Amino acid sequence: METPKNEVKTDVCIVGAGPAGMLLGLLLAKQGINVIVLEKNADFHREYRGEITQPRFVQMMKQLNLLDYIESQDHVKINEVVVFHDHKEIMQLSFDTLIDEESYCARLTQPTMLAALLEKARRYPNFKLLFNTKVKDLIKDGDKIIGVHAVRTAGDSTNAEELAEEGDFDIRAAVTVAVDGRNSTMEKLAGFELDLDYYVNDLLWFSFEKPESWDYNIYHFYFQKNYNYLFLPKLGGLIQCGISLTRGEFQKIKEEGIEAFKSRILEDLPILKPYVEPMEDFKSFVLLLCKMRYVKDWAKDGCLLIGDAAHCVTPWGAVGSTLAMGTAIIAADVIYKGFRTGDLSLETLKQVQARRKDEVKMIQNLQVTLERFLTREPFKKDLAPHIFSICTKLPDITDTYKRLYTREKPLDIDPSFIFAD
Repeated sequence: METPKNEVKTDVCIVGAGPAGMLLGLLLAKQGINVIVLEKNADFHREYRGEITQPRFVQMMKQLNLLDYIESQDHVKINEVVVFHDHKEIMQLSFDTLIDEESYCARLTQPTMLAALLEKARRYPNFKLLFNTKVKDLIKDGDKIIGVHAVRTAGDSTNAEELAEEGDFDIRAAVTVAVDGRNSTMEKLAGFELDLDYYVNDLLWFSFEKPESWDYNIYHFYFQKNYNYLFLPKLGGLIQCGISLTRGEFQKIKEEGIEAFKSRILEDLPILKPYVEPMEDFKSFVLLLCKMRYVKDWAKDGCLLIGDAAHCVTPWGAVGSTLAMGTAIIAADVIYKGFRTGDLSLETLKQVQARRKDEVKMIQNLQVTLERFLTREPFKKDLAPHIFSICTKLPDITDTYKRLYTREKPLDIDPSFIFAD
């Protein structure tokens, strides 16, 4: 008897088509595992979302033999980080001092990255992707999660012609993986418990055309009188700026009005005058809440959380996307071996967290330390750049940067995940 269109059976259901979800889907499909990826949005468009990848990402893509393919897409290579205090350089970090090869960050827009992963995955008929599809509830057999109840509106799909185009339907899966971000619906539905919920700062993003004098391949960070600023190269000849704010500060800024805010920015950085002066309101700005979260246990029977759903980090250091994709690779290895041995038990799924927790915790601890230097609290804000400058000269600081940006050794995964040329 055929399975009705309002009920679908698969090996793995992945909820969320961000970088980690798409990479996991691709890797499992390569191993012959049937995969359905659900994405609530209509397409891959993302703004100010995970566009920077670290040298450790470059290392991981090289290990999978995907680096040349990924870098055939439109991207920018970032070779160093430079930090200023009142326009005077206080730190310069070249990535080639940390690692001989793969000594750069790669910036791709998230739509570019996701489209590249999809193009690779669509070649496997056992890979399916549905846009405009939201998870409404879990399907359980006792305490075991055996799938999701979803609803779909008309939208694009990949390799899913036999599935219903609209309406409610059930997906039953041996494993359901939640990769649906820091505000995970799956986390709430399944009742996962948080072990860490840290939130003290916000980041206010906007973009502007690159000044002629600006080096396009450098992270710039400025400690200034009124605010701290992070500058990243953005594709299309643009620069992306993040203004560090304390939690809730943006509301007070809006109450004071755009002109007062513009005046403080231009007092700090007059070079921004051609881009900031014409602003008449706050529509050019996008607020990102710098939340750090860690789920106590990433797995329940039949269900696994990865990426931001399991271990959300702040934007500082721009490591979130890279960290999530590292977890996706390990999850693919664990799930593949589980299918191969016929053991997809809770204990098997727990191996993902056991193999990833040390790296995730290390990154989160480094970020908490970094955010202490970014505070805008009175007194502390004046001391922060001086303390930062002193710390950058400590003898073991290079080891700290290495741990933040690079991998000491390749991921321990099955060689069958390596792609042929």
